[in-house]
Amino acid sequence: MDLSQKKIFLTNSCMVFLALDIYADEGISGTNVKKRKEFQRMIADCEVKKIDLVIVKSISRFARNTQDCLTYSRKLKNLGIGIIFEKENINTLDATGELLFTILSSLVQDESRNISENCKWGIRSKFQEGKPHINTYKFMGFDKDKDGRLVMNEKEAKVVRRIFQEFLEGFNPADIARRLNEDSVPGVSGEPKWIKPTIVGML
Repeated sequence: MDLSQKKIFLTNSCMVFLALDIYADEGISGTNVKKRKEFQRMIADCEVKKIDLVIVKSISRFARNTQDCLTYSRKLKNLGIGIIFEKENINTLDATGELLFTILSSLVQDESRNISENCKWGIRSKFQEGKPHINTYKFMGFDKDKDGRLVMNEKEAKVVRRIFQEFLEGFNPADIARRLNEDSVPGVSGEPKWIKPTIVGML
C-alpha cells in the first residue's frame, strides 16, 4: 500500500491501522513543542497527507501546554486528521471530543506546573536543611553521604588541588591536561582522558 492510499480501514466492524511511523521525543520536555524534533516531523508528515490518524498514549504525551494542544489538534482537524488519545478515550474528530480535550489539556498543563513547583520547593527545602541539590556523578572532589550532604573525596580533591596549583604556576589548560594524561591521573570517569575544555570548566 503506497502513501497515497488510506492508512485506516474497516473490516468486520473493527478498526484496523496500518502504522506509518513512530514519533518519539526521548528525554525532551513536552512543555515546548518547538524543541521536539519528532513531534515537528509528525506534523510535517500530516501536512503532506502521509498520515490519516494520530494515535497517542495520553494528552500529556502529546503536549503539556494548553495552547499547543489546541493549536496542533485544530490544525490536524482542519487537515481532516483526527487524534485518538488512548488513556482518555478521546477522538478529536468526534462531536464531543474537542470539548473534552480542551478541558483535559488545561488540567494536564496545571499538573505539569504543579510538578515543576513541587520540584523547586523540594530543592529549596534541601538547601535550607544544608543539603545542596548537586549531581556529584561528575562533580570532582566531592561525594554525597547517605543524608545527601556533600563530603570531600580526598583522592579526587588531591587532583583538583594539583590542577589549580599548576595553573597558578603558569601552565595553561592544554598543558595541564597533557601532564595529567602523561602521569595517568584518572578523571571523573576513572580513566586518564583529560582534555583542555575539562580543565577550563574546572578553573
